[in-house]
Amino acid sequence: MNISTKLQNGLGKAITYFILLSCMAIFIIYLVQRFGTQYAKDKIQEQLNQSGLAPFVHYESIHLDPFTLTPSLENVSFGNENAPWLRFARISFNSYPIKYPDLDVEFWIQESPIGSLSRDTRNLMRAGGIETLLGKGSFTSKIEGEKVSSQFKLDIKGIGKLDLSSKINVLDHGIVMSDLRSDVLASFALGQPEALPIIYGDAIELHSLEVKYEESGLITHLFPQSAVLRDSPENQSNSLRYASQALGLAPADSEEAKHVAETLLTFLMQPEKLSLTMQPSSALSLKELVLMANKGTLYKDSKMTLLNN
Repeated sequence: MNISTKLQNGLGKAITYFILLSCMAIFIIYLVQRFGTQYAKDKIQEQLNQSGLAPFVHYESIHLDPFTLTPSLENVSFGNENAPWLRFARISFNSYPIKYPDLDVEFWIQESPIGSLSRDTRNLMRAGGIETLLGKGSFTSKIEGEKVSSQFKLDIKGIGKLDLSSKINVLDHGIVMSDLRSDVLASFALGQPEALPIIYGDAIELHSLEVKYEESGLITHLFPQSAVLRDSPENQSNSLRYASQALGLAPADSEEAKHVAETLLTFLMQPEKLSLTMQPSSALSLKELVLMANKGTLYKDSKMTLLNN
């Protein structure tokens, strides 16, 4: 057998092996996608059932990335299926939510005309001056022992950008993070955030909280310059001071309430960026924060700061 024939035979075997390996790889990917997708679907449905959110969350399909084993929910709606609160084109999990306690989620709000959403959402959209809802966001949560660091970002076209980050301690080791996250989501979805301090009052401590807002249309629509200038600065300041007192932040005649009023008035006159931070000297439980609000000293006692950035 000459060298040319040997080379042809060797090349033919190599091509055959390559084709066989490719077929095996494709078959393995198919199996991973088929059974992995079903497993992810079962686990996601199980968590929805446990949280009580199953009647509110609807999705068309689940896609599983065979290389990262991370699922994505496609065409998701929250609320009534025909007139939901929100529609999402995709919700992607960048780390597998069943295997790891850490969470890394990205989502894209599907372009939704005002008439296709629920009455509550339509009312909010009209208040914000938008006819079509479109946006994107992300949520990350990292766990180290009893400490949990989280960040939520939301960017809605024609409204603004919201960036919220927090650091908490989970003191009750019996709390499962997936259950806690489900309870937080369910409490806001059902319009009952006040339930969280009742359920987790002594079990969760807050180390820090930071909220940043960047204006791109909401404040300008809600508080146009003509309306802001219509009333005297003194009357506006008094109204904001009493609002601080009603919210439990600070007494209306305090320096803290005065600072809040001045900061908000400056922001309303030229809405760009606003930030709120809370960094207590030592971690405070949710129960302690509620007690501070009831006493009307939340701003001072929790080391809260409101600034125009």
